[in-house]
Amino acid sequence: MMMKSSIFMRVFAGMVLVFLSAMSSVASNSEEDTLKRVQQAKYNAFTGNWEIRLNEEIRPLEAGFKNFLPGLDYVLVDEKMRDAGRNTLIFRGQGDTKVVIKLRTFGIFTKISIRIGLTGNQSKSAQLFSYVYRRM
Repeated sequence: MMMKSSIFMRVFAGMVLVFLSAMSSVASNSEEDTLKRVQQAKYNAFTGNWEIRLNEEIRPLEAGFKNFLPGLDYVLVDEKMRDAGRNTLIFRGQGDTKVVIKLRTFGIFTKISIRIGLTGNQSKSAQLFSYVYRRM
């Protein structure tokens, strides 16, 4: 009896390891796809802007922010569209925190600038972008 349960446990552990390695390869592929689309991301401490350069069109990004930020308790209060390639979205969040998202098209890529509050918040900006981008 003891021998059969030992073999069963080894087979079960092997199947679990195969499953976990397959899941990690799927997760790394999605991360690689995201990194291919995100060309550059940097935080400017002087202005408080977190800037991302993406290989995406402006309209899906704009729709993504409009659709998914309300899920994080942010309300769209203003939208300023200068032309077809430039748009500014202003959201208000908890504690009347102002979030300004500027979208601008440069040829084949779009530049996104996110600022939270007056001075900016790098980690919160990165979290907002990540939340929206993964759901698009």
